Amino acid sequence: MSDAEGKQQRDETEDERRERWRLLQERADRRRRRTRIAVWSGLGVLLLGGVGWAVTPTVKDKMITSGACDGALPDGSMDTLRATTGDADAHLTKSESETDGDLGRYTCEVANEDGERVLEVRAYTRRDDVDSELVREFRDDGVHPASALAAGLPGYESRLAGLTLMPECPGRGKDAAGHPGRLLVNVLAGHRSEPHQLVRAGAAVANKAAQKLGCDTDRLPVPARGIEKEEPKGVPSRRAAGTPCAALAGGPFRGGGWSVDLRIPKGRGPMTSCLVRPSGSDEDGESHSAVISLYGLYGEWSQRVMSGQAGLSGVRADASRTRPWLTDETGWATARCGGLPAGFQIGVSRPDDESDGQQALSSEQLDRRAMRDMLASFAKRESAERGCTGLRLPSGD
Repeated sequence: MSDAEGKQQRDETEDERRERWRLLQERADRRRRRTRIAVWSGLGVLLLGGVGWAVTPTVKDKMITSGACDGALPDGSMDTLRATTGDADAHLTKSESETDGDLGRYTCEVANEDGERVLEVRAYTRRDDVDSELVREFRDDGVHPASALAAGLPGYESRLAGLTLMPECPGRGKDAAGHPGRLLVNVLAGHRSEPHQLVRAGAAVANKAAQKLGCDTDRLPVPARGIEKEEPKGVPSRRAAGTPCAALAGGPFRGGGWSVDLRIPKGRGPMTSCLVRPSGSDEDGESHSAVISLYGLYGEWSQRVMSGQAGLSGVRADASRTRPWLTDETGWATARCGGLPAGFQIGVSRPDDESDGQQALSSEQLDRRAMRDMLASFAKRESAERGCTGLRLPSGD
């Protein structure tokens, strides 16, 4: 081989090495690009899969439940609230809450995919807002809610739907009249709801509203989970002994055959109620109507109710205030509790042409004197419990 031919072979070999190196580099680059694409594609699948998972109806239900009303709802309460709608299996689609410190308002709403209300809460601290809500419930025609709340909570079962809680709210200061602040919390659920199904969630959300609005007050006790399952049942009349409604443990209710529904708030509350019914259920499986009731109403609205009932009962009422009075069917005592008017009422169901004789009390069973004694016992015990002053009872005539 000549020198020229050897040089050409060496040159060609060098060119080939350079070409092979270039090809190897290109393949390596392509391999790295493919690896990067595969990695990002895999991450994309995972991310897209995660988003898809997050918005599945079941997971969305859990997310809405955990965040509803700023995370206030106790475990299991949303399941109860969903069951009060037309479709208990309808998924949740919306949850909103808002705090307006300037107006003293807190709101919270949860809706389902059918557009139905699952939970609605409206909380107020301003005197005008609180009074406008109370005017609807405690009316000047003598109508008022039929029952205070169970579990010792301060509030009442609304006449139309839902319930209302009224904890103290000293952190918002006193109103223009110098009265301590109060928080009024309206709680509604689905159209099939019963008050006992709302008590647990209502107490928890009222605590959240109080915190958000700066009420600086003790938290309300949140009842145990079982309270949502069935309506609170009455207790034997003897269980009224030792309570402000102790008078209901005696008289015609001594012994068996009677059930007492005691709704006595722990501490201050807008209302106390104690009702006596015949034990058992009627032909429809419902509780019997009350034959006697004791009510304590605390606030200026008590005057409005008392005046309205006086007019219906034919009792003359003073233009500025109603004096204590008593008839064969109802009667009132008055006092001042916490600087505000208070009224104590007794009501008796009397036999008439439509009564069956078992859901009413005749004058022989409970006469007017016995009614006054029961009213006096209730008013004195409630007044002592709340530190009321100026108790005035109806005459004994």
